[in-house]
Amino acid sequence: MRVLGVDPGTVATGWGVVDEHTPRLTHVAGGVIRPRGSLAERLAHVYEQVRRLLADFEPAWLSLEKTFVGANVQSAFRLGEARGAILVAAAQAGVSVREYSPAEIKVAVVGHGRAVKQQMQTMVLRLLDLPGPLAADEADALGAAICHLHTQSFAVRANAEVVPRTRRTASSRRGWAQRVVQLRR
Repeated sequence: MRVLGVDPGTVATGWGVVDEHTPRLTHVAGGVIRPRGSLAERLAHVYEQVRRLLADFEPAWLSLEKTFVGANVQSAFRLGEARGAILVAAAQAGVSVREYSPAEIKVAVVGHGRAVKQQMQTMVLRLLDLPGPLAADEADALGAAICHLHTQSFAVRANAEVVPRTRRTASSRRGWAQRVVQLRR
């Protein structure tokens, strides 16, 4: 499965494409879109570039970081506008979108939701076996793609292991414990 991860912004929008060849993840491409001009021109540029990425790489999914409202509400508004341009591009291309909070992405990539930028960059480099440093926005976008692939992989494996509900006995508890161990492998 191929996923385009996007870390939206009106000043810098990170993007990264990751393929999953079970159980390996492969880096396909990535970068940062740096639009210039008025807000309307920057949003149009983000829209056009994401549309081009969707056409060039043909991902099955677009994984998008959700808006985080911190101390600066104006920044949250600008982020929401960039997300809107990205969502329109995905809808027009017929690509399904999945959104994840920054904490969900950090948990999927680093293991805890309060990871700092450097930890994200280090783990993205390790998970994708990349040699050099990444821009923070590109690392976050690749992290969004990895998050989606990990989430989908877990959901598929968990659904494949659905066991009919039965009366619990000592032997059925042992059987369940063995299935859980198999899922973790």
